[in-house]
Amino acid sequence: MHDETLCLKRGDPPETFDSLVTPVHRASTIVFPTVAAYQARRETIYDGYSYGLYGTPTSRALELQLAGLERAAKSLVVQSGFAAIVVTTLACARSGQQVLFPDCAYDTVRPFAANFLGGLGVEAVFYDPLLGEGIESLLTDRTALVWVESPGSMTMEVQDIPAIAAAARRRGIKVAADNTWATPLRFKPLDHGVDFSMTAISKYINGHSDLIMGAVSVADEALYRRLKDFCRYLGYGVSADECSLALRGLETLAVRLDRCEASALTLARWLQSQPFVAEVRHPALASNPGHDIWRRDFSGATGVFSVLVHPWARNGLAEAIEGLEHFAIGASWGGVHSVVAVLDAPPPRTARPFEHDGPLLRFSIGLEHVDDLKADIEGSFSRLSADARPSTEILS
Repeated sequence: MHDETLCLKRGDPPETFDSLVTPVHRASTIVFPTVAAYQARRETIYDGYSYGLYGTPTSRALELQLAGLERAAKSLVVQSGFAAIVVTTLACARSGQQVLFPDCAYDTVRPFAANFLGGLGVEAVFYDPLLGEGIESLLTDRTALVWVESPGSMTMEVQDIPAIAAAARRRGIKVAADNTWATPLRFKPLDHGVDFSMTAISKYINGHSDLIMGAVSVADEALYRRLKDFCRYLGYGVSADECSLALRGLETLAVRLDRCEASALTLARWLQSQPFVAEVRHPALASNPGHDIWRRDFSGATGVFSVLVHPWARNGLAEAIEGLEHFAIGASWGGVHSVVAVLDAPPPRTARPFEHDGPLLRFSIGLEHVDDLKADIEGSFSRLSADARPSTEILS
């Protein structure tokens, strides 16, 4: 055998090696032992291996672990959390039908609904996230899917998901939940009547801010196959390397959530008394919209919460944020580093007006010591409170 051929000849070591770590199986081409197996490869797309785009042992391992956490029949990983929203919606709705979204939905949903779904002839209806069983009044024969996002990723309203799911089920309508905030460790949507449980793996499950990925979990094998078909039509796929990172993140998810939850609640309670704060939105606070539902349905909290700031603090807010030492300014969350997102005003609402018009800060609390984070906020915001607050408020 010539050297050129030997360079390409795969060695097969003895099958005696085992590891605690799932191997990284990189692949585009997958080979088959026989012609018959190759010709039947499309039949294996759901549970076997046909081409690297449609799954490898590494991605399957991640899907199996997620399915276990979600109490699902199957989980499916895709390129991003938003890709999971897109494929779920497209798998359910067709031209002439409508999809309901909560008014607190992840902000990219609005242009997706207007510019993409609208172009396909699918109507998007945004509803009050606190509607609960009252959502039945919005359901029609054209409604194909109801989305819930609980809590809302910016404004933290907790939805009555069991009531919404029950109302939809009576009409034969599917329900999908964006469960990214809670993760399957704090809330299991499939146990509460939801058909599709979606999460952005990019956030808490990975936990290190270095990959983009999403997942959808279902209790119904037929729904999984439909999702898998639509992923194939759209050319969706994930890399084995990124799945390996997600698997590693899963191993520390529970301890990271416990630490982030405790620190975030400490800071949220303290921030309630700060002069620049109009309201703190954290599901574990009694004042949060839907708090009683959170207590009933969720097993705990995580590290993300929002602060609604008094309008008078707007002018000095950027300087205060930029002075923070332990908080990065960024759009994502759920990692080991603390991050703050800054909005000049709350996200737009169309179902009903939002009750605040001042700036909004969304904090994602990481693994830094909570005392260091508190001192950081206190030091950077002290001048804002002293210099920017109206004299009439100070005198009162």
